Amino acid sequence: MLRRLTRKMLSDAEPIAFQARCPYPCRGEYLAAALAAVFALAALLLCAPLFAQEAAKPPVLSHNARLMAARNIFIEHAGGRLPNEVIGNAFQGWGRYTVVGDPAGADLIVSINAAVSDAGVSVSGGDGRGRGTSSTNLSSAAVIGIQLLILDAHDRVVLWSGREQPKSSLKEKQREDNVVEASLRLFRRFRNLIEPEAAP
Repeated sequence: MLRRLTRKMLSDAEPIAFQARCPYPCRGEYLAAALAAVFALAALLLCAPLFAQEAAKPPVLSHNARLMAARNIFIEHAGGRLPNEVIGNAFQGWGRYTVVGDPAGADLIVSINAAVSDAGVSVSGGDGRGRGTSSTNLSSAAVIGIQLLILDAHDRVVLWSGREQPKSSLKEKQREDNVVEASLRLFRRFRNLIEPEAAP
């Protein structure tokens, strides 16, 4: 009788002892928790490359910051020859940027566009009584406007733009001098943005 009672007590106490030793409430809840952990880990592994790409993106720089950070420039031009020579020589003599011969190696594109007019200028002389005595036709091309664009060499976004209009003149030498002055004014406007002149 005593053996039977002892055996019964031990058999009743065994599940209670097992439950006390087992850290999990039941098998079903343990599997659910394990699956949730697996799914969370898989989601984290899938999203990790996206987070890495976001972190790898360079910060967006302002236009002025791009101009300041640039080191190499490529010069392209269209239209009149003289503004290209004047502005190109000014950039080379400045020393702030290095002029390169291939746009692929440039940080900035300096685009010079000099619009020209082929319309001839007629000059007539008279004797004061309304009768013309001579006529001269000046048909040389005249630069009527100069535009300077500074573009990002990678995406060709315009970072700076300026325009100058040379003064007109009947004399060819004076017209050329006016074009040189307008070209230099345009260059100085850009240079003063990068390296402001000290106040006198």
